Amino acid sequence: MKLLLSLLILASGIGVGLTYFRSAATKKRGAPGSIGGHRPWRKLGAAICLVLAVMFVGGVYLMEPENSPKVFLAYWAIMLLLVVWLFALAFKDLLHTRRALLALRKEIKRARQASSDSDGSARNEKA
Repeated sequence: MKLLLSLLILASGIGVGLTYFRSAATKKRGAPGSIGGHRPWRKLGAAICLVLAVMFVGGVYLMEPENSPKVFLAYWAIMLLLVVWLFALAFKDLLHTRRALLALRKEIKRARQASSDSDGSARNEKA
């Protein structure tokens, strides 16, 4: 059971990391449908996911609190800090996406107003 859980965590960490690396590379090239432009922190998030997956599996199999409790505590404290850092990067990405969507919404609203204003002035000239 321990081996199965470790393999699942390792596979999901690698999968998420590779997905982020691919999406970050695609967004950097300016793929259609990308909102908000380049986000360099996504590659950092992918790297943290990969490191967390490997560290988790390594910690489960290699760290034993009976042998050296201080090293055990330091190791898992580093893991916790990496998880907190990953959540901070995700929150930053959330805020960036929200800002980009709001800016896009304002731009669409201005374009609609400009087109409706130009349609109204064209109708007034014809009459």
